[in-house]
Order: sequence, then C-alpha cells, then structure tokens
Amino acid sequence: ALDNDILVVVEVNTRQTDAFGEPETFVKKQKQTHLINAAHEYIIQKELKHEVRFDIISILMNKKQTQVNHIENAFSTSH
Repeated sequence: ALDNDILVVVEVNTRQTDAFGEPETFVKKQKQTHLINAAHEYIIQKELKHEVRFDIISILMNKKQTQVNHIENAFSTSH
C-alpha cells in the first residue's frame, strides 16, 4: 500500500485467542527478515524510490468479538 510517498508493507495476523500472546508477537525475526527481503526485491523490480514502512495488523477474532490493532512502524530494516 502507499501512504503518501511511503510504501507500506503490511503483515496481517489473525488468532482466535491471545492465550499464547497477541497476534503481533508471532511476527518473529525470521518473518521480519522475509518481509524486508521481499520488499527489497519488489522495490528493485518495480524501480521504486519510495521509503518503506513495515506495519502489522493484529486481529483477535472469536465468536464473541473481533479486535483489530494496526501497529505502524512495527519493525525496521535495522531490526
């Protein structure tokens, strides 16, 4: 997605319970590295000059309720 001139890469994680942690806690270092590498390749292939931001959308969804949490700048390439 584009937010003004910033390319936003979004990881969406959904869980039915937070018994083992919030959904965003499942975006571990290895997943972050994969997202960073994918964004890098995309930028090269499309010859883009945008800054990049990595967001996480965390969704807790069960029969009683749905909670959505949008975390901007969840991690960076220096992570």
